[in-house]
Amino acid sequence: MTTAPLEFAILSDTHFVPGGGQLYGLNPRSRLEAAVALINADHADVAFVLIAGDLAHWGETGAYEALRDTLATLGPPVLLMMGNHDKRAPFREIFPDAPNDGAGFVQSFRVHDQASLITLDTLDEDGATGITHRGYLCETRLGFLERALSEAPTDRPLILAQHHPCCDLGLPSLDAIRLDNPDAEAAIFARAGRKPDIMLHGHVHRPVFGCWHGIPFHIQRALNHQVAYDPAQTDHIPGSHEGPDLVIARVTDGTIVLHQRPILYEGPVFSMSNPEAIAGRISGA
Repeated sequence: MTTAPLEFAILSDTHFVPGGGQLYGLNPRSRLEAAVALINADHADVAFVLIAGDLAHWGETGAYEALRDTLATLGPPVLLMMGNHDKRAPFREIFPDAPNDGAGFVQSFRVHDQASLITLDTLDEDGATGITHRGYLCETRLGFLERALSEAPTDRPLILAQHHPCCDLGLPSLDAIRLDNPDAEAAIFARAGRKPDIMLHGHVHRPVFGCWHGIPFHIQRALNHQVAYDPAQTDHIPGSHEGPDLVIARVTDGTIVLHQRPILYEGPVFSMSNPEAIAGRISGA
């Protein structure tokens, strides 16, 4: 009997503030409401929705309360991750059932029929890196990763999600706050004899695709504000109001496909074989 495909949705960097207020001239709550409406309307049958960190902007309890209230209308279950803007204690106060690796970190390992999924907590809340907002994996978290790698079935793809990317992306303002110790993570892959088939990241607020140590990685636009493409900028992170994206991941028979979909697009959808559309005589075309 053929196993049904595994489909799940991915959002990242919701950056909620208390009371559903604005941030950088945008409203994180209204943007998440738009994403929830799109998922409920067109993707209600996904297995879960993964939100890849930076759930709140300053990590206050009120921000997580607003996030919880907005997610209450989401049909599929949600899987939450930590980012550099988050704080674990207020997060767990509002989301007590969120993943817990037994050591207080927000990490999980899940085996599905079509794929296995590891989510790692790269938040450096204790300042081990000495650089604000840089990511870090301590020995406890690396141990969790090694155990998950050893337990993951070898007959299906392995997906690893962590907020911080492991390598420089050619964006100096973001490269300064990537994962601090990627070599330690790569050493775990070597010791376990297993690499993920793909890595999913948040943090960068840009669509970026690449390969690190032979592992493809994917980064998508954030839900609230974006980071402008500026490879020359070094003294601040340049922001922009580009629209947010939703990603639909589909895994079937060993193949992983990611579809990136704009959330706030309101333009036309038309047949490209329609002569009227070809001539530009459709409103908005």
